[in-house]
Amino acid sequence: MVGWAHQRISIEEDERKALLEIKASLLDFSRSYDNLLPSWVTDDGSSYCDWERISCNSTSSSSGYNNYKFVTHLSLGNIFSIEDIVYYSAYETDGYKGLMWSLNFSIFLHFKELRKLDLSLNYIGNTFHVTTGLERLSGLKNLENLNLSYNFIKTNNIFFSLSQLTSLKVLDLRYVNENQGDSSAHDISEFRISKNMEVLDLTACGFYGTLQIKGSETTSTLRKLKILNLGGNQFDESLVSSITALTSLKSLDLSENLLSTFPSQELIHLFNLEKLDLSRSGLEVTPSIQDCKSLTRLEKLESLSFRDNYFDKSFISCLSFLPSLNTLDLSGYVEIETTSFPMQELSLLRELKTLDLSDCRLQSITFNGTMSNLVHLNLDDNYFLSADDVMRSIAAAFPSLRFLSLDGCSMEGRLFANEVPNLPSLKVLILSGNNLNGRLPMEALASFHHLDILDLSYNNFTGSIPSIINSMASLKVVSFASNALNGSLMNDVFCKLKNLRELDLSSNMFDGKLPECFNRLSSIKLFDISSNQLTGVPLPSLITNLTALEYIDFRNNKFEGSFSLSWFSNLTNLEFVAIASDNENFEVETEEPVGWTCKFQLKVLILSSCNLNKHKGSFIPSFLLHQYKLRELDMSHNSLEGQFPDWLIKNNAMLQVLIIGDNSFSGKLSTSFHRNPNTKWLDVSRNNMIGLIPNDIQELLPYLYHLNLSRNSINGVIPSSIGDLSVLQELDLSHNWLSGEVPIGLLTNLSHLKMLILSNNSLHGEVLSRNFKLSCLSSLHLDNNHFTGKMENMGAFNDLKILDVSNNFFTGLIPDDVNNTSMLPTSLRFLDLSKNNFSGPIPFSLSFQNAWHIHLGSNKFTGSIPNSFRNLTKVLTLDIGNNYLSGRIPNFIGELSNLRILLLGKNNFSGSIPSKLCHLTNANMIDLSNNLLSGSIPRCLQNIARPSYPAFMKSVHFSAGSIFSTPYQYSSSLYMHRNFQPHALFRIEDEILFTTKTLSMAYKGDVLDIMSGLDLSCNKLTGNIPEELGLLAQIHALNLSHNMLIGPIPVKFSNLANIESLDLSFNSLTGKVPSELIKLNSLAVFNVSFNNLSGRLPERKAQFITFTKESYEGNPLLCGLPLENECIMEPPGPQPSNKEVSDEKWHDMDMASFYGSCSSTWFVIMLGFAAVLYVNRYWRRWWFHLVEERHKSNLV
Repeated sequence: MVGWAHQRISIEEDERKALLEIKASLLDFSRSYDNLLPSWVTDDGSSYCDWERISCNSTSSSSGYNNYKFVTHLSLGNIFSIEDIVYYSAYETDGYKGLMWSLNFSIFLHFKELRKLDLSLNYIGNTFHVTTGLERLSGLKNLENLNLSYNFIKTNNIFFSLSQLTSLKVLDLRYVNENQGDSSAHDISEFRISKNMEVLDLTACGFYGTLQIKGSETTSTLRKLKILNLGGNQFDESLVSSITALTSLKSLDLSENLLSTFPSQELIHLFNLEKLDLSRSGLEVTPSIQDCKSLTRLEKLESLSFRDNYFDKSFISCLSFLPSLNTLDLSGYVEIETTSFPMQELSLLRELKTLDLSDCRLQSITFNGTMSNLVHLNLDDNYFLSADDVMRSIAAAFPSLRFLSLDGCSMEGRLFANEVPNLPSLKVLILSGNNLNGRLPMEALASFHHLDILDLSYNNFTGSIPSIINSMASLKVVSFASNALNGSLMNDVFCKLKNLRELDLSSNMFDGKLPECFNRLSSIKLFDISSNQLTGVPLPSLITNLTALEYIDFRNNKFEGSFSLSWFSNLTNLEFVAIASDNENFEVETEEPVGWTCKFQLKVLILSSCNLNKHKGSFIPSFLLHQYKLRELDMSHNSLEGQFPDWLIKNNAMLQVLIIGDNSFSGKLSTSFHRNPNTKWLDVSRNNMIGLIPNDIQELLPYLYHLNLSRNSINGVIPSSIGDLSVLQELDLSHNWLSGEVPIGLLTNLSHLKMLILSNNSLHGEVLSRNFKLSCLSSLHLDNNHFTGKMENMGAFNDLKILDVSNNFFTGLIPDDVNNTSMLPTSLRFLDLSKNNFSGPIPFSLSFQNAWHIHLGSNKFTGSIPNSFRNLTKVLTLDIGNNYLSGRIPNFIGELSNLRILLLGKNNFSGSIPSKLCHLTNANMIDLSNNLLSGSIPRCLQNIARPSYPAFMKSVHFSAGSIFSTPYQYSSSLYMHRNFQPHALFRIEDEILFTTKTLSMAYKGDVLDIMSGLDLSCNKLTGNIPEELGLLAQIHALNLSHNMLIGPIPVKFSNLANIESLDLSFNSLTGKVPSELIKLNSLAVFNVSFNNLSGRLPERKAQFITFTKESYEGNPLLCGLPLENECIMEPPGPQPSNKEVSDEKWHDMDMASFYGSCSSTWFVIMLGFAAVLYVNRYWRRWWFHLVEERHKSNLV
């Protein structure tokens, strides 16, 4: 008895010690998980059988110990609470090989009676030592259930390691192959499988071959196997032949393999099969009648998935021989010989209950019979046009439907405009993602008396929500998101729907206040009213009564007043809170009442642009000190002050996203980061951080995808450790005081990097001469630094879309050999090489057919415009000004119909202005100034500056390319998962220089859609100014100065209603300044100086009262203010008597005086004319040109 007691104590201590060693191993692997397995403690006197994730069994053991509790179940799966399996499995890359738990498997040998072991989703890596590896599990003679799925274990190591586990009944190895995706694969015949196996899941393990086991029995040993999942491997038809002996199989998954024909003859041997998945296996099926008849042996088969395969109507007919088939997935149908989907043949499958025909290219439902048993129908992503037509056909063919989904089917028009389909059992109706319009047909929808879920999101419905919706008492989920609904919610809509669980009204135009009666929705879990025009502030009672609330989104409304987060204090289930507003009169307050405590643990908190604690001093909410489960935290754009909150990273081990940009946080960056391997997204931009980037950043935050430290006061060099952030995709260090060279590792080691922004620093070195190894890079910004050297190795950027190296000191030629690896990639959409010292010709081989913006200005390019530019069919901005280019402006420039900005100024272009430029009707700004252009101004230029749509607000958004998956997913009834992730969209604003109001001004971003100008100054243009230019009603700046234009100023210039700057100086214009120009109320700069204008100036009113004499100087015959020349008008003299008038003759004059005055006047005029010609070189040139022309005409 004493001996048994000692043995019992020994076993108990042994198991307790092993459990604590497992915990220690986990804590050692990830030091940031302080609260991991909190119940596993040494000294609290509790039984470890009461610890979390452990189950014990008190039955008699195989070791002879009766009535003693042994550990039988260890549920250690997903110990790190990974919520998104897709996100986890997507990163079995080289970058994650360092994030592996080197588990000592021998530790499990202490659990002699262990029946079930779950280690899934735990980052377990390759630790295959003789004493610590997987093979040690062979000592667990009672182990029946083993789950190693979603880890990083090489499949070929598992083969040998698990071969001795003969007691196994359930083995789950999904996604354990760390080489998944590359060319390596493993022969499954090497895998010795336990004869007791009942469930085997080898999904996506990289297998091929058959289940014939080398050196042992055949598949006949697996007669107990009931579930076999082999999807996502590399099996072919030979595998199917090898599983015919598995007669106990009930579920078989062969999806996503390399099958080619439908294995009907092999499948008939699996007569117990209930579920079969052959989707995405490359099958092309045209079965014979013999094949079809043989399927009758599969009398238990209930579910068949045949998604994304090839088949024709004979296959559908063949399925009618499956007597028990009730669930069928034919989605993604690919037709054979372009035949349409065999809809009519489906009528043969009268026992079907669930049918998926999504993405089958259906345009109508042509169905003669009825399928009265069908209750679940999915028709998503087809091409139906009329909603009423398809609904009428569906009701006739499937009258018993409970679930109907028509998401993304391109349906248009009003819903239920003519009749309401008779579907009395309908519970779920999904019509999202179409083009349905008109008012919500709530009366028709109310006829579906059992409706639980109604989704009309992403359509074009208008008007308000009819109150009849309150009669639909069974509604649990409603989504009207992303429509054009408007009006107030104060008519108590929704308030009587006591069963409502989810309500999504986001992205509409609702206004007014939220009704207080919403507080009756005590069962609601998801409440989303974001992106509307709601005003006021929600009442506290509305929030506090929503006790079931888990998800609330109040972003982007027009709320005013103060919103307190303490209203959420008792909502124990709350996980997601999002409040953001651009209204200066709205504030989120977190500190009142003093001492309030929260009963929730948030996973996502978004408090962006909400004047957070503005009247308390703009500080971080104190309740965050007690939050430990945060995945995403966004407090950007709040002007928050204080030291960088590194404790947020320390307290929240699972924090993946921290966005605190555009605040006033301070402190040294080098001491601000706490180690957290889960942090993926960090944005500290637009703060007051100083100091150096930490040298050990790769140890503190080793798995960053996105790092934004821009617009701070960071100095020093970029540490080489940046190059060790192996999964980094987006890096922005712009607008700081960084110096030195770019570390080589940053340019060669970051194989996943997609966006690199180093703009506006003091970096130097020959960065473009380096040997880049950034094959994924899509956006590169090196502008406004001190970089030098030539452009080389640019061909390595196959996916580069944005390249900005402007305002540096780069030199040399642009590579032009199409076989040259240094050549610029053709994928570019934004190219800016301006303000450098590039020279030579613009390469004729360059082809940027997808480019939107090209800036080559302010360099030293020579030669002509290359003919390849005719392919710039999408270009919006073409800037090649301020170079040494010459020749004629090619006509094909006028064929670039999308062109908005053409800058060719400050070159040596000659010849006339091509009339083809008149075809640039969308062009807002054209600069041809400072060239050698001659001839007249084309009259047809009146056609420019008439853009049909705003281009720059649409074209300047580029995806940064992040594949960062959502850190948090809310499981809702509608969407399975509502995904939320930080914005990976990068906005680059195009910027150009254009001379207006006598200044060279910068225009940027959306302003380019508004600004309009034409600059033809400083050329050799002659002739009259075309009066048609007065039809450019939208133009803001017109500069024709420093040419040789003659004739009058067109009176039609008074039609230039938006003109702000008009410069006609230094020409030879004559006549008056038209008084009609005083109507130009926007005119700020007016210059007609140094012409031959004469007469009285326009009346000094409106804008003309602001112009000084400098606007008119050099025109000696002009008079009136602001000039000093007064306009002389002789005063009337005394009236002569009638007699004097009658006696006076017209020829009574002093002839000597007359001749004398004429001579002196002529002399003065000639002297003045000679003086003017001497002083004014423009007039002198014009006079000699005129004399020469007259002389030539006389000779002729």
